[in-house]
Amino acid sequence: MSIYSEKLAKLKREIKTISERKKKKRWKPNQKIMVDFINGVTPKATFSIKEQTIILFKGDEKKGFRHILEKHYQSYLEAMDIVNIAEPIAQGIKLANEGVSNEGLEVYMHLKNNKELRLVLKQSEKNLWIVTFYRKGI
Repeated sequence: MSIYSEKLAKLKREIKTISERKKKKRWKPNQKIMVDFINGVTPKATFSIKEQTIILFKGDEKKGFRHILEKHYQSYLEAMDIVNIAEPIAQGIKLANEGVSNEGLEVYMHLKNNKELRLVLKQSEKNLWIVTFYRKGI
């Protein structure tokens, strides 16, 4: 079994446990999009934030959801960090220069529970962005 498959299975189990413990049985809209993507209900996670369309694809070991799971889940990110992946864009700040390795990327940072989360967006078309994640220092 691959690292991706193992971590995806663990993430699905954690989400199921979280779902069962939630007092309100509903996920917030962006959380629901992410949960459906994780569970294979949808082939990609598509968020509408600040008049932008942001898409998370499965990707590969260097970008996208697979990268997030293989490199960051359990070492830095927890299940709810992944479920709340849209938060840095919706509630975080856009960085002007720090962490921006090329001008075609936008980096959003969000501090939550003393954890710095950064999402990297690459523009695919006007108002259409592809997302990945990185942790400062990695």
